[in-house]
Amino acid sequence: MTIIQRFVKSLYSPKDIAKYRFLGIGRTILYVFLLMLLSTIPSLYHLSKMSIQALNEGKQIFMDELPPFIIENGELTSNERKPIIIKKDGFDIIFDSTGQTTENDVRNHGNAIALLKDEFFVVNNQTGQNFSYSTFQDKKMENKDIDKFLTSIHGVLWIVLPIIFVFLYLFTAALGFIKVSIFAGIGVLIAQALNRKLQYRQSWRLAAHSITLPTVFFFLMDAIKTVVPGGLFINWIVCFIMLYLSIREIPQPKMKA
Repeated sequence: MTIIQRFVKSLYSPKDIAKYRFLGIGRTILYVFLLMLLSTIPSLYHLSKMSIQALNEGKQIFMDELPPFIIENGELTSNERKPIIIKKDGFDIIFDSTGQTTENDVRNHGNAIALLKDEFFVVNNQTGQNFSYSTFQDKKMENKDIDKFLTSIHGVLWIVLPIIFVFLYLFTAALGFIKVSIFAGIGVLIAQALNRKLQYRQSWRLAAHSITLPTVFFFLMDAIKTVVPGGLFINWIVCFIMLYLSIREIPQPKMKA
């Protein structure tokens, strides 16, 4: 049976999953690696799209929508005499070289990026992080300098993103193997309760295939950027049900006469 056939049958057939307890461990490990790769794809896609969009919008904002400015000697200066607020999808951009806007004012916007008198301030859900202009030391920065900086980031983006993806995939795969190992132990306990003969290594193979359905479900939810309330709980409950049903399909040992 090919890995594609196992994948499809693992979505709906506990009876077939029960047969996979005799598979070679190498084929099972490969199956888990491929499942974790599948689950990582939406994150890579959204991260890539968001990064490119943010860079393109950033270049447009700094060159076309913000007034000419200079960051020098740790301060932001411009000819503007009042703060400027630019509304974007999901966040605000605040420009204030007058010193009137405080960090608390920025926090009230929920999600915002602010160029203030003496610092660059980022807020996400009212949690803020500031970056002082003094870190630039004696460097002088203008709109065009930031545009060049963003262009240089865009050039290395296709090098950075694959590296991020590799680390993300390895982290996801590690969590996947831990999850399978935990459910393998649970499977042994279920087998004892149901009077089925099941060793840990066989239970590990069953657990590896029992996570298929929730993995595919949350792959689809991540792909369309839909948050599932209680997602972790639902994920583990579905895994448990699939594992339980597959163990029930294992024949009971014959009673000795």
